[in-house]
Amino acid sequence: MKTLRSVRGVSFIAALAMAAGAASAQPAPIKAGQFLDITGGGASAAEAAKLGIDMAVAEINAAGGIAGRKINMISADTQTDPTVALGEAKRLVQQEKVELMFGPVISQVLIAVLPVVNEAKIPQFGATGSEAITPQAAPYYFSVLINAESQAKAMIDQAGKVLNAKSGAIISDSGAQAKSFVEAMKREMEARGIKLTGVQEYQYRATDMTPQLLTLKRGNPDTLFLFASSGEDAGNVLKARDDLGWDPKVTGNYTVATFADAVIRVAGKEALHDTTGLNYTAFTYCDANLLPKPFGEFVTRAKAFDAGKAGRLSLPFAAALYDGVFVLKEGIEGSGKTDGPSVAAWIEANGAKHTGILGPLGATPASHFLVGPTALSAVYPDRILPGGLQQRFGCK
Repeated sequence: MKTLRSVRGVSFIAALAMAAGAASAQPAPIKAGQFLDITGGGASAAEAAKLGIDMAVAEINAAGGIAGRKINMISADTQTDPTVALGEAKRLVQQEKVELMFGPVISQVLIAVLPVVNEAKIPQFGATGSEAITPQAAPYYFSVLINAESQAKAMIDQAGKVLNAKSGAIISDSGAQAKSFVEAMKREMEARGIKLTGVQEYQYRATDMTPQLLTLKRGNPDTLFLFASSGEDAGNVLKARDDLGWDPKVTGNYTVATFADAVIRVAGKEALHDTTGLNYTAFTYCDANLLPKPFGEFVTRAKAFDAGKAGRLSLPFAAALYDGVFVLKEGIEGSGKTDGPSVAAWIEANGAKHTGILGPLGATPASHFLVGPTALSAVYPDRILPGGLQQRFGCK
């Protein structure tokens, strides 16, 4: 018996050693920083972004990870404050040693942290649209948001070709992307012969835009170009327009459409009268019997993943961030590396081959905005199907 116990003890120790060896053979997880504006002015967009990122990471991990490595997410809240964001970026990069970063959704937040991320050569994606975010300024960063110039071109197309507008006024928030938009609009309006009757800016997350609208009203524009960075801001602009009894047709940006639910909470559905917005064509429909299949499947999975959040957040925005995670995954597996230069070079060369929810994507050494103006459609923001699909302008 003593000998048998000894043999069993040796066998047990050997089994433990084999198990330890197998465990040590497993590749280390990839540390990823979830760098989002969870509180502060960017909260509504960031919460939807988080849903999409969480879904993508859960699906990737369930399928074995990225190149066999599971994703270990470490969260950081920028509080929509560039100073706070800089501190959190340093924590993620210097202390947590993350290899990837998901987010943010606010341009001025990203701009503040670029020196830290660039020095560490970390691949990153988010949903920011400032023209200042160039491959030279952010060489390892890619955006799933259409940039300000793309939105300006699409909005001018809508106003000029569809509304036959000969003049327009601009109202926008004070953020970095909005400032880029205003400059792009001035260029586009001049090039297409549309008279600019006035420009007004309001503080991001202000609640009363009446003074700015009164000033713009005096110019009697054919259309009011509205660039908002939050659905709440757009709702306050439209509410103030109706309170003034002013009825210009409103040509709105991506936010006016994608966060129409927030607009409606602030101002009511009726405030969206005579208003168009922009959305990715992948999130739109003309015939309710012919809906885009990839987004429909995403909505079904989102409801299964978190029914509560899927029922109240912008699923089109969540889907955009979901696609972004897979773009980085493809970049890492395609290049065989996780460093920023390798991943960025692969995405520049191969990003157009990505097949996801958003439809065709593209990036070049000259632009890391993955979605261009041809991927956009004008929509009726108030014509929303369950899940967030919106009817394209001109459809009955």
